[in-house]
Amino acid sequence: MWDLLAQMLSRMTLIITIAFLITRLRTFRQMIYRDLDLKDSFVMILLFGLFGVIGNYTAIVVDPEAHVISNIWNPALQMDNAIADTRNIGIIIGGLVGGPLVGLGSALIAGGHRFIMGGFISDATLITSLIGGILAGLFGRKLRKFGLIRPLPMFLSGLLILIIQILLIPLFASEHSTALHLISYTGIPIVVINSIGIWICAIVFNSVIQDEENTRANQTATALSIANQTLSLFRQGLNESSATKAAKIIQQLTNVDDVAITRGIRELAHTGGTSGQSEMKYRELVFKTGKMESAYFSEFEFIIFPLIVKEKTIGTLTFYFNHPFHVTSVDREMAEGLSNLFSSQLELGEVERYNHLLQDAEVKALHAQIHPHFLFNALNIIVALCRRNPLLARQLLIHLSTYLRNNLRGLTDRLVRVEKELENVHAYFALENARFPDKFELTIEMASDLNQALIPPFVLQPLVENAIIHGELKDLGGIGKIHVEIEQQEAELHLTVTDNGVGVSPERLADLGQRVVHSTKNGSGSALFNIKERLTALFSQDATFRMESKQGQGTIIFITLPIQF
Repeated sequence: MWDLLAQMLSRMTLIITIAFLITRLRTFRQMIYRDLDLKDSFVMILLFGLFGVIGNYTAIVVDPEAHVISNIWNPALQMDNAIADTRNIGIIIGGLVGGPLVGLGSALIAGGHRFIMGGFISDATLITSLIGGILAGLFGRKLRKFGLIRPLPMFLSGLLILIIQILLIPLFASEHSTALHLISYTGIPIVVINSIGIWICAIVFNSVIQDEENTRANQTATALSIANQTLSLFRQGLNESSATKAAKIIQQLTNVDDVAITRGIRELAHTGGTSGQSEMKYRELVFKTGKMESAYFSEFEFIIFPLIVKEKTIGTLTFYFNHPFHVTSVDREMAEGLSNLFSSQLELGEVERYNHLLQDAEVKALHAQIHPHFLFNALNIIVALCRRNPLLARQLLIHLSTYLRNNLRGLTDRLVRVEKELENVHAYFALENARFPDKFELTIEMASDLNQALIPPFVLQPLVENAIIHGELKDLGGIGKIHVEIEQQEAELHLTVTDNGVGVSPERLADLGQRVVHSTKNGSGSALFNIKERLTALFSQDATFRMESKQGQGTIIFITLPIQF
């Protein structure tokens, strides 16, 4: 037994080396972070199935009397022989990482190959391989709720599955007593080596992913720092002064070698000197199409992003890399995120200048809806998640950018498409849900052809916000539910927002939407009053605003307005 254990240990080092090489694959890293579709599952099945096949080929041949008779690569077996292998490392890791479909698929490949190799327990090993793959997939589905890859839970899950497989082999083998005698010798080495292999592979996967998460966290923190330092610059507009200072800040805080900023195609700032004709050609293309372009030359690589204000490209942002082979996907993602943030900051500057000239009281009232404490809380939760969950932090940063941009655009737009208002609802809800996980549930019911219908901005999002805050949904003890329904009835568009919150007293219900009231506890009702006043100003008597509520049962708000496309 000790001789077998030592020989299997030497084979396991090859499997661990292969596991490390797998983590170098960009496709594998991307699939780890998302739910697998059929294409991803097929790739994972092939990957871990071949992993298991290598475990078959590096196995050690033993006879029914438990004697080691070969320790070389074995394309086939005699009918009275069996093998001690590391096949199950690939199968179980595949199931734990990819779920039941990947576990079963990997088991079909590796177990099928083991069946073809022959031996007197080949049929039993195929069956137990399939059982192990399915069990690993089911365990993996549970483990993903608590994290991506954690070595200890994966080790314990693998150990349990391996013990079950070993105990089942005599049951499924045609020669029960011979199989039982064989596993009394090979069972412990197989369980020990395979479980240790699973544990080490999980450590390898986890360490690589942790490194990438730390990199993403650092990039997210850098992006936030840049955004904070450039906000006051771009609020002044896109000019030579703001562009020069912003370009220097970006260059100092990132891995970018040089930065250039243009208004139109005219260069306002370039930390590396003057751009050549090659960049100018690509900038013209970006300016016309509003889409990112990149080019690679022997000396450097550059990526050009559009700067967009109110869906119109007003300039470009160029990142230069002197060592193209060192440019990572994280660098590219951060560059794209910065261009989006700068576009939002420029749009904020455009709106502020417009407000300063227009002095429109209605616009100022809407601007006041972006509460400072909401922005403070949103930024706090993003910063807190930068290291703990950088992927979620990045998503929330995108939601915050979407929320701010839509709010700023709404300051100047009389009407917006329903899909834009719902985009704002989703962005706000995602940020609130991150602050209070598993406290709220949002459902939206709408026919897809109503996406392009036009409604006033800041209608649905403030109602969802009111439901969460004044409906006290986070304190219900259960799940706070908000249901938004949008439907067309002849020439009218009906908007309904329902919650299961604490409700409103009859006395207060009579005032809400009719006037602003003074209250230190329940809010002043200014958002509801503002919505009703704007509906009246835009549609006169063709629009209606109505509320129904019962204390302890929730509130329903009905809005009717003429349908427009």
